[in-house]
Amino acid sequence: MKILLLLLTFIVSSFSASLNIAAAANTAYVLEEIKREFIKLYPDAKINISLGSSGKLVAQIKNGAPFDLFFSANMDFAQTLYNDKFAINAPQIYASGKVAILSIRGHKPNLNSLKDDKIKTIIIANPKTAPYGAATLEILQKVGIYEDIKHKIIKTNSIGDALNQTIKAGDIGFVAASSLMAKQMQIYNNYLILDNSLHTSIDQGMVILTHGKDNQLAKAFYDFILSKTAQDIFAKFGYTPVI
Repeated sequence: MKILLLLLTFIVSSFSASLNIAAAANTAYVLEEIKREFIKLYPDAKINISLGSSGKLVAQIKNGAPFDLFFSANMDFAQTLYNDKFAINAPQIYASGKVAILSIRGHKPNLNSLKDDKIKTIIIANPKTAPYGAATLEILQKVGIYEDIKHKIIKTNSIGDALNQTIKAGDIGFVAASSLMAKQMQIYNNYLILDNSLHTSIDQGMVILTHGKDNQLAKAFYDFILSKTAQDIFAKFGYTPVI
């Protein structure tokens, strides 16, 4: 891997290159740190990261958005792009995510507290477009409390929006555990990371898109994501790495 990265560094650094990445909102903090490490190898690289729910990003890609790489919050959305020939490779798992319950208003961050009358609003990401939202819904149904609390649920566009709304206004919210590992988020310590056995594994997939098939920087970043350097960063942010 080290020899490959050095070779790619030589190839890419011989000219100025740009890379446009579409990424699921849960990767916001971890990709910024990985980007900083990557730029140490490719100082001329211009990397733009657009965040959103996986489903909405897929829609943008299928409508011609000029992205080179796609980092999904699950495998299905990435697989859809490959099946429909918007990606040049089958999806590769780059990490597996975890769901957390967060409250900054003093409520107990656990599943048993959600039926408490003091909790009026429960923030989740939209299960139709955000895999972390789908995992949240699966959790609530599995533990048998969804019907009791569904009138309290407020759905947001993405897991990033769920975090923002939980901080701004929600009594309690379901967020990506990775977001709570960022330095700027560590002031919020009233949270519980839920057991992965409560939901289908959130295996997150990446693909090189057809727009990026000739972009050497796209392949370099893709390979870097699977390097020990990047995987250690994923682990630091609470993901389960793939190596």
